[in-house]
Amino acid sequence: MNRKKWTFKSAMALLLSLALLLAASPASASTLYTPYVNLSASPGDTIRYSIDLINDAGTIQTADVSLNTNGHNWKYELTAGGHNIRTISVLPDEQQTLNLALTVPHEVDKGEYTFTLIAGVFGNLPLKVNVLEKGAYKSDLTVDQPNMQGHSDSKFTYSLKLNNQTADKQQYALTAETPAGWEARFTADGNSVTSVEVEAGASKTVTLALTPAENAPADTYKINVYAASGSSSTSAEVEAVITGTYGLTLTTADERLSASVTAGKERKLELVVKNTGSADLTDISLTGTTPANWEISFEPKTISSLKAGESKPVTATIKSSDQSLAGDYLVGLTASAAEKSANTSIRMTVKTSVLWGWIGVLIVLAVVAGVYGLFRKYGRR
Repeated sequence: MNRKKWTFKSAMALLLSLALLLAASPASASTLYTPYVNLSASPGDTIRYSIDLINDAGTIQTADVSLNTNGHNWKYELTAGGHNIRTISVLPDEQQTLNLALTVPHEVDKGEYTFTLIAGVFGNLPLKVNVLEKGAYKSDLTVDQPNMQGHSDSKFTYSLKLNNQTADKQQYALTAETPAGWEARFTADGNSVTSVEVEAGASKTVTLALTPAENAPADTYKINVYAASGSSSTSAEVEAVITGTYGLTLTTADERLSASVTAGKERKLELVVKNTGSADLTDISLTGTTPANWEISFEPKTISSLKAGESKPVTATIKSSDQSLAGDYLVGLTASAAEKSANTSIRMTVKTSVLWGWIGVLIVLAVVAGVYGLFRKYGRR
C-alpha cells in the first residue's frame, strides 16, 4: 500500500515538473523559411535567397547567422536592410528577412551541392544547388555580329565581348590577323587600346574596326581575333565580305583641262565618265560650279547605270556671261554616285567679241580723225 502511494506521488511530481518546464518554455519554436530550397544553376550564376526568420516566442530572439558551405569553396554574402550581417534580432510575433547571395564558381563539377544556413535559436536551413554542367577555368571571346558586308572603301566595325571566367583579374593583349594592307583598331570605353583589364568573373565590351586595303578585291575575308593574358587566352573569328571596289573618273575626251569661250557665248565640251572600279555604279548625276552669271548644262544630266570598266560620253554646255572680261575662269565639274564621286576643273579663257574689237578700232579712228580736223581748222592760227 505504501509502495502504491509512493508510486502515485512520484508520478504526480513528474507531471508537475513537466508542466513547470513547459510553462517556462516558449509557446512554439522560432523558425527559418524560404520557399525554394533546391535550385538548379550553371557555372558562374549567382543564386539569391530570401529567408524569413519567424519569432513565435514571447520574447525577443537574437541569433548569430552564418552559412556552412560543407567544404565547398563558393562565395556567398549574407545581408539584411542593405548591410552585411552576422547577428540578427527579431521582436516577439514578428519576422525579419535575411538575404543570401550564393555564387557558383566557374570551375566546378556537375552535380548536387548542399549548404546549411545556421541561425541559432531559429534553427538550421538546408539548401541544395544542382549544378547543371561542368564549369571551366577559361576566358571567352564572342562577337555580336561576326559577318559584315561592304565595299573596299567601307570600315567594318564589330562589337566583341571578352569574358574573364577565371578566378583572377586578367590583362589581355588584343591582336587581329589581317590581310596585307589592312588596318585593325581596338577601342574600349571610348579609347583606342591594345590591351584591356578584366576583373575575375567579369566581362568587357571591345570594338574592332577593320579598314580594308585600298582597292582590295571582292572576296570573303576571315580574320582571327585574339585576346591573351599570362594564364589564359581566347579567340574569335570575324568575316568581312567585300562586294567590290568603287572607282569613278571624269575628264574631257581629249584629256585637256582648258578651253576658250567668247564672252556671252556658249562652248560645248565633250566629257568622259568612267567606272574604274570592280562594282557597278547607278544613278550618276552631273553637276557643275561656274563663275557668277555663267550657266552650265549636261546631256545627259544623269547616267542611270555604269558597269565596271565602262565609259560613257557626256556633253557639257558652258555659257559665259556677256559681262565677262577677258581672262581665265575656273569651271568645276562633278560626277557623283551614292558610292563614289569624281571632280575636275576646266580653265576657261574668255575672249572678247570680234564686233567689240572693230567697234574699238572705229572709236580710235574717230578720235584720231576728230583731232586731225581740229588741228587743220585751228592749227594755222
